[in-house]
Amino acid sequence: MKAIKLLTLLCVLSCGVFCGTTRGVEVQPTVIQMPSSPGEPFSFDLVISAEPNPLAQAFQATIDSISPSGLLTFDIPSSEAVSGVPVYWLYANSAGAAAIGSGAGPFTFGDNPNDGEAQELTVGEVVARYVFTWGGTEGDYTFTFDLDTAMSYILLEDLSSKEALQLSGGGDSFTVYIPEPNTLVLLGLGCLTFLKKRRL
Repeated sequence: MKAIKLLTLLCVLSCGVFCGTTRGVEVQPTVIQMPSSPGEPFSFDLVISAEPNPLAQAFQATIDSISPSGLLTFDIPSSEAVSGVPVYWLYANSAGAAAIGSGAGPFTFGDNPNDGEAQELTVGEVVARYVFTWGGTEGDYTFTFDLDTAMSYILLEDLSSKEALQLSGGGDSFTVYIPEPNTLVLLGLGCLTFLKKRRL
């Protein structure tokens, strides 16, 4: 009996050493533009937030839904134009970007494998930028990701292995509050008044 338990333990340990585990790639949603009037863009980046991961070749992330629905319109060209950002690691993104979205979702964005040249992930690099046109309704907007490896992943340099995508802090969603335009205007005027008083 002891021999069987010992053999089982050795099998488990060897599998952990030789088979390895899927570490996943951790990203932090970071708001980069808040709208101040209807029709203006709201956008956020997915930024690598964990320690460096294996070499990667391609990326894909899928937002399963946005709540409330119908108040943000996915801006595909602006989302693809992120290739000019210095820390945007994806290889040849401007030529290989793929962004699909309509209605309430899902919204899939990523780049395609290109020439087999893998890029190494490092902390602080932008993986993708999601840009939406705001309809003008204030309130909480919740973005829920489909974190199934078939829908959201980092494709490794062998062009077949995938690392799971994970949101920093756990879970599969994050919420952003967009205030009404009048509130933003009042805040701006208040700041201007404060600056004038300080100069006096």
